[in-house]
Amino acid sequence: MGSVSFRAKNTLHKLSICNKMTDMVSLIELLRSKYPKLFPVYLRNTELTKFLNENREEIEWENFRELRDFYAKHAQTRKFVFSQWEVENKQLLDHKEQLKKANREFPQEREFRDLLAIRQYSRKTIKAYTMAIRSVNEYMKVTEKILISQASKEQLHKYFMHLTEERKVSVSTVRIARFAIEYYRSEVVCEPVTLDFAYGLRKKEHLPTIFSKWEIAKILNATNNLKHKLVLSLLYSAGLRLNEVIHLKVKDIDLQRKTIFVREGKGGKDRISVLSEKLISDLSVFMDNRLDKDILFPSNQKSDSGKEKPLSARTVQKILSNALVKSGIRKHGTPHDLRHSFATHLLETGTDIHFIQKLLGHQNLSTTTIYTRLANPKIAGVKSPL
Repeated sequence: MGSVSFRAKNTLHKLSICNKMTDMVSLIELLRSKYPKLFPVYLRNTELTKFLNENREEIEWENFRELRDFYAKHAQTRKFVFSQWEVENKQLLDHKEQLKKANREFPQEREFRDLLAIRQYSRKTIKAYTMAIRSVNEYMKVTEKILISQASKEQLHKYFMHLTEERKVSVSTVRIARFAIEYYRSEVVCEPVTLDFAYGLRKKEHLPTIFSKWEIAKILNATNNLKHKLVLSLLYSAGLRLNEVIHLKVKDIDLQRKTIFVREGKGGKDRISVLSEKLISDLSVFMDNRLDKDILFPSNQKSDSGKEKPLSARTVQKILSNALVKSGIRKHGTPHDLRHSFATHLLETGTDIHFIQKLLGHQNLSTTTIYTRLANPKIAGVKSPL
């Protein structure tokens, strides 16, 4: 296997399997370098407009929005400057975005995405596989001067070495890349390649964070916003995945039967989960005068057509992070850890593991049995010999 040149390595640090390129100009840093003795929010409107016009060539939608959001947070009075500049330069920014997208695309990308959609892959999976192919295609253009459709098994082996040694990605990311490449080459390019060197990878087993019932109560009590409290409450009390809770609709909540209808969960499967009686009163108030088709937890942003958009995953992560800080709990936790805590607490109270499997939507019981390793041994009747 040939070595990667220093120049190529210097370029490759900007590549990531499922992340955007990171070489975009930061307008905030440009502002600070231009006015080193003045905090950006203290610039006059005329100076800010002049700065935007002088840097028109470097400005793209992404860094423009970053600067706009910065000012929205620190100086609301500048909203007019950004609104006016956006109207005047929208066509230019749209054109740059189209060129950028065209440069990132790989051969027959549309055909690849359409085939996955026809075969009922989820939107999340289609996005992950598309980004995986874009990443390897970018790598091949930089290091081998070819496209992914032309790459040999040996060249792809170099890429996987780059993923594991340079990028140090997880086993899951390697698996996504391997499956996406094999699928693309076999089904779209019609030049199959077998990446058997990436088969049978051993995944490190890390036990998740489990919050006690007392900690769960503190987290919820530290959340004053009703919508935010209900999001965290459903993640825990119904054992929902993050993507499931943000896509719930009003019609999915059955207050009479105390059930939640989870539509197209992982693997595209529907299931029923439990609704805590303690949440019925708050949910009744929250859903009052809402239509059945409405998103249960809409964000404050609207789509281009004016329709409601669900809360983003990042927003929910931030809600939990803020609640942990306010509650004084020092554990690091994710929204998915609330689901883990749900299953563990059920197991500790004697709930049959097969029933827990159905509530969680696990296809295999072996996935659910991890919670036998997380349950409190004292509650399970196991005592230390000391």
